[in-house]
Amino acid sequence: MAPKTNIELSETINDMSPMVSPHIDNHNLYNEEDTIDLYALFLELLDHIWPIVGVTLLMAFIAEAISFFLIAPKYESTAKLYVVSASSDSVVNLTDLNIGSSLTADYEELLTSYPVVNSVLEEMNLEYTREELLKMTKISNPQNTRILDITITSKDPKEARDIANKFASVAIRYLPETMSTNAPNIAQKAILPEKKVGPSNSKNTIIGAVLGFVIICGFYTVRFLLDDTFHTSEDIENYLGIVPLAVIPEAAGMGDDDNKKKTFPLGKLIARGRKR
Repeated sequence: MAPKTNIELSETINDMSPMVSPHIDNHNLYNEEDTIDLYALFLELLDHIWPIVGVTLLMAFIAEAISFFLIAPKYESTAKLYVVSASSDSVVNLTDLNIGSSLTADYEELLTSYPVVNSVLEEMNLEYTREELLKMTKISNPQNTRILDITITSKDPKEARDIANKFASVAIRYLPETMSTNAPNIAQKAILPEKKVGPSNSKNTIIGAVLGFVIICGFYTVRFLLDDTFHTSEDIENYLGIVPLAVIPEAAGMGDDDNKKKTFPLGKLIARGRKR
């Protein structure tokens, strides 16, 4: 029998191609939308559970240390004004109560006006600007009451108490003169706060832990999505639809690392397939 020519060998190989890889569907291979295997991603994260736990705990520890050592604690102290006074003979009637209700909103606005704030700054010789003092001050009116809360937040608990009391004393002097009404009463003087109101170490620790968890999981997720190599024969079957007949291990001495796992770049295989 005469040997086959190159043309005949090429035709024979082309005739055998469907038999060798009957599961290949080039149209599906290149045109299907990319999907994420969530189970494979879960296994990838599970394989790196200890680095994930370690980074999460490390970020929680760093956040707690910053909150405890670097962020100055803040304290709050509150003075209360009662916006109602007797019109005659120290007897409070319904008219006085109604007037008090209508004046509460006006008092709340006037307490942050320039004359009041400036008087507090001058009488206490504070080094704050008007804007800085206003940021430290919160004026609130509890619902369905004629009470005004003057709350001061400061890094110094004594300063918070003194400023709140000074606001109250200036208010009962300035507001009646401005509005031609009876002076409000001081229902409660501010006291020295014993506990800080911020920062919350537990809250910052939780935020740090969540941030660390998101960062490390995001890193492994991106690495998983960018990995386009075949690591196992199952990967070839899943992505190309080909059932491998056998797996040939790398011979000893052919590489720098005899135990190194052989990987197959998916991008290169697809590029070769397109050239055909």
